[in-house]
Amino acid sequence: MRVVVLMMLVPILVSAGSECKASCRLANISITVESEECRSCITINTTSCAGLCQTQERAYRSPMAPYVQNTCNFREWTYETIQLPGCPAGVDSSFTYPVALSCECIQCNTDSTDCGALSMQPSSCHTFSHY
Repeated sequence: MRVVVLMMLVPILVSAGSECKASCRLANISITVESEECRSCITINTTSCAGLCQTQERAYRSPMAPYVQNTCNFREWTYETIQLPGCPAGVDSSFTYPVALSCECIQCNTDSTDCGALSMQPSSCHTFSHY
């Protein structure tokens, strides 16, 4: 009887464990956009990539072999543009931002990506002294 119960629990435990992993995937995020010229501050909801990628730290780093660390990055993306409210005539009110369509674990390309960690502090607008 115990063997039967254990055999029934194994698939449940395996599937629960796989769902608890923080794999590289699309994530909903909010970006705060502030414009002094337009005297506006808005929050944009978009998608980005977040999660962990499989990695192995070497015990010894050889100067002959490059060290590669995979990170969760955009595989496919598009750009969307919005118009900031409150802009006076002659001021460019457009703001363009990336929208992730899919993600993958790859080496971070510093030519096109900010590979640093995101701040965990909530973003907010600064108070303008000229209001």
